Amino acid sequence: MMSAFECYKEYLALKNHFSKPSYDYFKYNGKSKLSYDKFETRNDKLFFQKLAKHPDPKNFLIANLIQNEKAWIKDIAYSEGANKVYQEWSKRIQSLTYVIKNDLAHLFPDFNSNFIATTGSHPHIIKLYLSNTICLETLIVLSDLVNCLSYWDKNMEYDPLWEQLSNKIKKYKPFINYDKAKMSKTVLDYYGD
Repeated sequence: MMSAFECYKEYLALKNHFSKPSYDYFKYNGKSKLSYDKFETRNDKLFFQKLAKHPDPKNFLIANLIQNEKAWIKDIAYSEGANKVYQEWSKRIQSLTYVIKNDLAHLFPDFNSNFIATTGSHPHIIKLYLSNTICLETLIVLSDLVNCLSYWDKNMEYDPLWEQLSNKIKKYKPFINYDKAKMSKTVLDYYGD
């Protein structure tokens, strides 16, 4: 079980990862310079003590910080909404192949046309994500398989909505573990190639 101080460190590392472009959770191995003495003087220790008792505090934080990278610990630790976000996220992660197969039904029949960025318009797959038709994990996995992020960054360079989404994709992608060969086969089988 995680201690309240460890939970505090995890929270700050993950929050910095998702909200600050310069901080990389993996590069710094989730570490930051924090003192236990300073933690002891915090007014919000109780929230970290509560969250530390959760069976999966790290993933609970990831699920909620993806939803809102600026979420306060109070809003996460004592929220039914935060628990619902975690449960939905957990279901998606546990059945990622199934979720992606279902999301493929919303894409255009011509697979490649889903990723084309034209001036002044987002690619179809991004529109599907923004309208909550497909999940973020589907967008990340498919864009990773197609390797189109640099293409999108170039073609939507001055689009503030894309800049925010691009950062979210890049920050969240390392947390998604999937079998690339198996997922490629799933997509190819779906499209009948």
